[in-house]
Amino acid sequence: MVSVPKEPVSIRPVGVVVSDFKKVSRNYDYNQESMIYMREDLTDALIGLEYFSHIHVIYHQHRKIDWLALVGTGQAKAASLTIPFAGEPACQGVYSTRSPARPSAMGSCVVELNKREGNRLYVKGLDAIDGTPVLDIKIYIPHYDAFPLAETPLNWCKGNELITTSRHFHWDTINVGLTLGLRAGAKALQAIGAGRGEAVRAEVEGGHFFAQGVEGATGCNAIRGNMIFKELHTSPGQWKLKLTGKDSEVEIRFNDHIYSGAAEVLEVSEDILFADIRNGDTPS
Repeated sequence: MVSVPKEPVSIRPVGVVVSDFKKVSRNYDYNQESMIYMREDLTDALIGLEYFSHIHVIYHQHRKIDWLALVGTGQAKAASLTIPFAGEPACQGVYSTRSPARPSAMGSCVVELNKREGNRLYVKGLDAIDGTPVLDIKIYIPHYDAFPLAETPLNWCKGNELITTSRHFHWDTINVGLTLGLRAGAKALQAIGAGRGEAVRAEVEGGHFFAQGVEGATGCNAIRGNMIFKELHTSPGQWKLKLTGKDSEVEIRFNDHIYSGAAEVLEVSEDILFADIRNGDTPS
């Protein structure tokens, strides 16, 4: 029997947000700059932080009830566990969103650190309003903190206008799999001399977005019954596409490579992208 501790945890803030962002809102300009005023007794703890370009900021969502009232959850209450899904007659559990309404009232954000002046940290992209208590900061290290192959449901982003650097980056990286599928599907059609919708069957092994990309290029899908899909939670080195036409088939495998984003997948040469392209006659 696992028991979750019931005693509250008390944390003394290490700083406070100073920002022109003062009203609770659904939208935030991630190009906006703000300042984190750290406690003066922690100034020495900040030595060397200025050499990092980005940091994690952990903060207390001290006005989350105001936000719940704004989005219209029926009643503004701290214990709300679901959030209205923008533009849809449904809701999401708070843990499948990034809303400022966590049961723990803990918020987090990766921000660009522009400069440090003593105990003042000047940052860009912090989505916390003026007066927000800061609970902790931590250096951002891409090698450990970035996962380009991480997958997110496509509809997660459809309620957002992709107008900021951070959201462009997020959208771009989750579509690495999609663009790999598009390129593989297009190459496979070329190899068997077929157009979209003319292939007999596609056998796909890889991520969900990869399968969607193959579907977009070839027209094969599970609903039509001409796509067999095996989900793999691996790097592209183990993904493959086997496309069968009326008279021939092709199997495509990828080099094991991590991409910075969808644009890189679209631009990279085929010898870097594909590890093997094997043609053959359709088995009789």
